[in-house]
Amino acid sequence: MPKLKHITISLTNSKLGASIPSINLPPILTCRENCPCSHLCYATKGNFQYPNVKKSHLDNLAYYKEKPNGYFQEIIDFLSDGLVSYKYFRFHSSGDIVDYKYASLMCATARECPQVKFLAFTKKYEIVNRLVDEIGITNIPINLHFVYSMWDKNYKVENPYDFPTTWVDFKDK
Repeated sequence: MPKLKHITISLTNSKLGASIPSINLPPILTCRENCPCSHLCYATKGNFQYPNVKKSHLDNLAYYKEKPNGYFQEIIDFLSDGLVSYKYFRFHSSGDIVDYKYASLMCATARECPQVKFLAFTKKYEIVNRLVDEIGITNIPINLHFVYSMWDKNYKVENPYDFPTTWVDFKDK
């Protein structure tokens, strides 16, 4: 994981491969309250439990809270440095959208990096819905893709803008 000036971006993900960087935040702490998946969260297990990984997620969150614009500028600088061309970037293999400003700055980042496709799975539907209510669906950058993550297909989600959804398919029910 390269440590930039203040944030850490992960360059590998066992599901996504080595060419899709991501920015991660602490699980549970940034997730919606009473999230039904918190007791089984994959981001609280495995490699996510290494002290250096946990610290990088906490440091990312602390820097966002201290300097939101600086946090996103470091992502933009990373994606635009000219050394490596990334086609894709994922927000949060661990953690979730912190607040409304975070979602707004995700949009600004996508606009600044039109060559990159951004993906963000979220359970913070109300933040994205409010963003779209206020700026309009056509003002969400076409290279930023929100996917509403549900616990299972029966989990009710407020999705007035028909964002794509995904859920866990439990085989043992």
